[in-house]
Amino acid sequence: PKIIVMGDFNDGYNTASIKHLVKDQFYNPMERLKTTGSGSSTYNDEWYLFDQIIFSNNFLEEQISGFRFKYADVYDPKFIRTWRGKRKNKPYRTFVGGWYQAGYSDHFPVYAYLEMNKLLKDDEEVKKNL
Repeated sequence: PKIIVMGDFNDGYNTASIKHLVKDQFYNPMERLKTTGSGSSTYNDEWYLFDQIIFSNNFLEEQISGFRFKYADVYDPKFIRTWRGKRKNKPYRTFVGGWYQAGYSDHFPVYAYLEMNKLLKDDEEVKKNL
């Protein structure tokens, strides 16, 4: 089976708990993002990738049918960033302390792009049921 494990782990890609989960049979594309300086949340002005999307290795294999992993990234467009002050360009939070800010979250969302293999693209019956 193909497996996706995702969520806010409150741990980065390089911590013991994540490395224990991502052993021989899993791939964590979030590890690549840290080298780009990307992050999903901040603490003391440092970016962290606590939000993980982990795939079983069979998502990386070329197959006749099914879905295949292409890439993952942090979704951080301007409208979900704080636009001024000491939190500028950080996630536009719903609350800061006890004060309601009307923002979205204290983390930027992360996402993965999966590609539908050709056999599924051409199958009209499959398209109707998606």
